[in-house]
Amino acid sequence: MAVVDRDRWRELEPLLDQALELTDEEQSAWLARLRTSSPGLADELSALLSGEAVADRAGFLAAPLDVTLAGLELGAYTLERPIGHGGMGSVWLARRTDGRFEGRAAVKLLNLALVSAAGQERFRREGSMLALLTHPGIARLLDAGVSPSGQPYLVLEHVDGRRIDEFVRERALSLGERLRLFLQVLAAVGHAHANLIVHRDLKPSNILVTGDGAVKLLDFGIAKLLDADGTAERSAATIEGGRAFTPEYAAPEQVRGDAVTTATDVYTLGVLLHRLLSGRHPTAEGCRTREAALRALFEVEPARLGLGDLDTVVAKALRKRPPDRYQTVAAFADDLERYLRHEPVSARPDSLAYRAGRFVRRHRASVGVGAGAAAALVVATTFSLAQMREARRQRDAAVQASKRADAQVEFQSLLVSQLGDKPLTMREILDRGRGVLEHQYAGDPRFLTTILLELAARYAELGESKVRGALLARAESIAVAGRYGDQLPAIQCNVADNLRSVGRYDEARRTFDGADALLRGRPDPEAEATCLVLRAGFENETGHPERSAPAIHRALAIRDSMGDTPPMTYVGLLAALAYTQDRQGQPREAVATLRRAKDVMDSTGRGAMMLGVMIDHNQAVTLLSMGEVAAAERLLGDVLARATRSDPGGLVPSQILIHYSHAAMNGGRLDSARKYFAQLATQAAADSNPYWEGRGLFGLAQAELRSGRLADARRTMARFKPMSANPKLRSSDDQIVDYRVLDAFLQAATGDPAAAHANVVGALRSRGYFDGTRKRVFRVALVLAAETALSLGNAADAIRYAADAREISTRDSLAESRSAYVGEGRLVEGRALLAIGDTAAARAALVRARAALRSGAGATHPRTREAEALLASLAPSAAPAAATPEGRRRPER
Repeated sequence: MAVVDRDRWRELEPLLDQALELTDEEQSAWLARLRTSSPGLADELSALLSGEAVADRAGFLAAPLDVTLAGLELGAYTLERPIGHGGMGSVWLARRTDGRFEGRAAVKLLNLALVSAAGQERFRREGSMLALLTHPGIARLLDAGVSPSGQPYLVLEHVDGRRIDEFVRERALSLGERLRLFLQVLAAVGHAHANLIVHRDLKPSNILVTGDGAVKLLDFGIAKLLDADGTAERSAATIEGGRAFTPEYAAPEQVRGDAVTTATDVYTLGVLLHRLLSGRHPTAEGCRTREAALRALFEVEPARLGLGDLDTVVAKALRKRPPDRYQTVAAFADDLERYLRHEPVSARPDSLAYRAGRFVRRHRASVGVGAGAAAALVVATTFSLAQMREARRQRDAAVQASKRADAQVEFQSLLVSQLGDKPLTMREILDRGRGVLEHQYAGDPRFLTTILLELAARYAELGESKVRGALLARAESIAVAGRYGDQLPAIQCNVADNLRSVGRYDEARRTFDGADALLRGRPDPEAEATCLVLRAGFENETGHPERSAPAIHRALAIRDSMGDTPPMTYVGLLAALAYTQDRQGQPREAVATLRRAKDVMDSTGRGAMMLGVMIDHNQAVTLLSMGEVAAAERLLGDVLARATRSDPGGLVPSQILIHYSHAAMNGGRLDSARKYFAQLATQAAADSNPYWEGRGLFGLAQAELRSGRLADARRTMARFKPMSANPKLRSSDDQIVDYRVLDAFLQAATGDPAAAHANVVGALRSRGYFDGTRKRVFRVALVLAAETALSLGNAADAIRYAADAREISTRDSLAESRSAYVGEGRLVEGRALLAIGDTAAARAALVRARAALRSGAGATHPRTREAEALLASLAPSAAPAAATPEGRRRPER
């Protein structure tokens, strides 16, 4: 075979990968079309395609092309020899040659077509994040980068193993051994899902088994690297422009181009399990073309294996609709483990007869012959009773569903009848619909409580805690009077959540505890799942995120076991999970989860709902917490506009107002900040809500002080001062809310840095800063303390305060290059370093400050311009001075 020049190979490889994914007939036609425009290129590709090196098209570990890349250095690794080739690129065995330690790895060279020019820098950054994905069943992604020539590459743990299907076949594993091997796969996939990474291309060639029977999954995280900016959707599935998947293992939603969720991986795993058990494809057996296989995916039900409950488990994983499958691999694994233990599985009705049958199988030896007739009689009797109860339950459920459908028709009829020239807002829809529905179902109090709960949830989305509270109180009184005990837990959990929304945490906790006691006495899976999600939000808000994640995962498991995870329920659970991730210090994972939730809403036509607005809001708030101010402000501006249109009086939920106002203020848009802080204070005063009124006035005073409107600021401060003693205002999720901070800003603006410094240091001391407490809410006060210390000539303290402000703002590894807050800390550090004469260190700090501020706040932000001006003022030849020892002294108290 002729050796291919390295540069020429870079041109040929993407085209070769396209050709390799075609059938023989498609390939011939494709080459003929190419030959008309580029005969030389077509000839080279024809030669490569006919060569022995590409005869095996099995995938990840097929025999490689003999290209002259040996000796190429990529980061700390040097390529030695090719060990694989597939649709995404070639794989090389490499050795570590940076001298730090010995080691071997598999280096995957990705097709240039898979990563756009704009995406290459993001690819390099996100590789280090995905390297944190650690599980014994996942081949670790050690590094990722882009070579100087623009070639994207991945450095992976090198695995010496066999494809899982080959391993099973060659060792003739028993049914139990196959299932236990597959459970290893589920455990690894579950770890990735917990880190918000969906594989999307699970197949035998990406799952290796080592000689001692340990599973290793390959290519986890690559889909995320290639798809985060929407520019890398090219894959094995299509010649150009298709989504990343292998058709043989694709889920229906992947083929349709719908949202991809963890349920997508569940489907692919179902295909894999079916093949490991039977050696056949569940739907495409006998299909001769790709088109026929894809058609069968939608039209053919999976072939049964004759394995009893295991058929039921596999069938659930392979259901066409994502909501009908297992929503977590943990639930999938749980059913397989139940099957192995001969226990009831959740994938089928949990009837008494079914449980009895499983009991007999588990305890066959202890069930005597003499008891056979009696046992059969008992089973038959309980089966009949169970059938009666199930029939009654289904009848009641059908009646409830019919009533809900009637209520929806009534609601829609109302809207149609009252449409006019002026569009209805969400608040008007709810107010009008509420009256009609309450009147319509006044004679059916049990169903009326359901309607009141649903209406209360809609008012909650608008931030209408008072109306929500009134509706919930009425629902509770009806349930108590009618002795509808089964409805009380869900009602009480919603009451507790409403108390949480207005900061009444002690009452909320007691109410949650009361609902838990009711559920212990009368278990109800649906109510329990509802309560778990609401309680998770409460635990997050009150500083206990470690209690939240288990609650959400249990709620998911309950919903999945009920076969009840419709899109909106799934969205709600994802939103709750994202909040937990953010509180547990995983903000970027939280953003990814919220984007997934929004994708689900958009794919089902629900993106314009108020819940969609709140998901965008939460995503923006997380971005704001990371210092990505410009992106957060743009998203919050859209949220604010949509929320304003939803109310006839222009009332906007307080959370949206406070966060948009802070984004505007941090982004330098002080006019907008003043306007919306003032609106928040006015709304809260009209609603007799001192907490939000205080938050609004505190922010308004800050915005006025930063704008130089000192007289206005003094008036606002006078209004805020009586409220400053409210303990609920001591710390918000944005900053310390303390009158001394406002005084410090005012004193700094009027030329009294000593008084300003004393006030801000006092506020920090009262929050435990000098006792070692470090919280993100200290950031604004720390920057002010640094600037006032610098004004007083105390550069050493300024450096320490600014460094602490930067450190508490660093939420992940990307903060140094993206966070405006980190950039601001670096900027003040740079100014302080200049003050002590350390020009070289100052220049380095300012360069990093400028990069972070440009990305996080924008090129026109005042802080970005300040960094630019300081850098411009530094002469390139300025001699660096040694830092004084006191430059690292602890700040004054």
